[in-house]
Amino acid sequence: MKKTRNAGLVLILFLVTLMLPWSLMAQKEETPSTATLKGRASYYDFDDVRIPSELTLKKKDSLVYGAGRSKVGSLVFKGRVEPSSLAAFFQNNMQQDGWKLLSSFKYRPYLLIFLKEDRACVITVAEKLFSTRVEVRVGPVEPGSHPVR
Repeated sequence: MKKTRNAGLVLILFLVTLMLPWSLMAQKEETPSTATLKGRASYYDFDDVRIPSELTLKKKDSLVYGAGRSKVGSLVFKGRVEPSSLAAFFQNNMQQDGWKLLSSFKYRPYLLIFLKEDRACVITVAEKLFSTRVEVRVGPVEPGSHPVR
């Protein structure tokens, strides 16, 4: 009976030592909050769409066509950020950059649709297994079809 008790104690200690580094890493890798995302952002190919610095551009999955303000295309980003924080970030910052929110869908995935003058922007925020994927699509709007004034 004493051997079984010692073996059980050794097993418990072994499991605790295995789990300790994982729990410490999880505390260090907390996802940024909305407040954290507000201050750190930059523009990529679209000069009126801010992207949080916690996201990394995936060039192989992205495509941009045009020059200057007439650029259209799709930019794909990945990062370890809470999807709801990203959705809130885009809703706040897109409006500051002159975009009007036309429609939004929550959760799986987040889908935000913005309009500005002669362009539309569709932002998809999808949670993956170990990261969050963000796709920013900007394209032209047909003249005369602009529903938001």
